[in-house]
Amino acid sequence: MNKENEIPPLPFIIINNTECIICKKIFKSSRGLFQHKNIIRKYNKIPAGQEKIPSFLINKFKENIVYLIHRRLGKKNTGLQTVSMDCPVDLFKEIFKNYIHYYTKRTGALKCVFRGSTGYQELSNIFDDSNWGVKYYQQNQKTFVQLSSQNQEESPLSKLRLKKAIKNPKYSYGELIVEWKQKKDIDAKKNVHNGGFMYIHFFVSRGLLI
Repeated sequence: MNKENEIPPLPFIIINNTECIICKKIFKSSRGLFQHKNIIRKYNKIPAGQEKIPSFLINKFKENIVYLIHRRLGKKNTGLQTVSMDCPVDLFKEIFKNYIHYYTKRTGALKCVFRGSTGYQELSNIFDDSNWGVKYYQQNQKTFVQLSSQNQEESPLSKLRLKKAIKNPKYSYGELIVEWKQKKDIDAKKNVHNGGFMYIHFFVSRGLLI
C-alpha cells in the first residue's frame, strides 16, 4: 500500500478510570482504586462459619421491605422518606451482598448506595420485584422512588414541593441509601442489650403514566 494512502493511527486517549462509580471518590492511580475495591469486597464477604439462612425467610423479609417502601408511596407523598425495621446483620449481608460499599469499624454500621436506572434494576433483582419502587393510582397517576437527579415526568407542583423538602445534605436527591446499624440499650444495673436495624432513605416523586 502506498504510504500516502495509509490511514493514520488513532490518537492515544487517556481516560480517567480512577473514580469509584459508587462513592465518586477519585484516586491518584488505578492501584489506589484497585485497593479500594478489594476493601469493599471484604465488606461483602459472608463469613465461612455463618449459618445458612433459609431461602424462604430471605424472600419473606424482602417482601416485607417492599411492603414498607410501598407504604411510603402514598398518593400525596413527595420528598425524603425513611423506613426502618429490625434486621440481623447476617440477614442484611445476605440480602445486600455485593452492594455493601461502606463499613464503619467503630460502630459496625454498613451502607449501600443505589442511583439511576442501574440502581433501580439492581434493587429489582435484589427484591425479585420490578414494581418495588412504584405505586399506581387511578387517572394514570403514579408515585415512585426517585432514582434520578432530574425527572421529566414530574409535575411543576411536585417539583416545587421537592425543592422545599431537599434540605438535608446527608441524603442526596436521586439516591436510595440502605443502612444497617446496631442499637444498644443499657439499664441502671449495666445490663446491655443490642439490636440490629435496617434503615432505607429515599426520595418520592409523583407523575403521570406515559
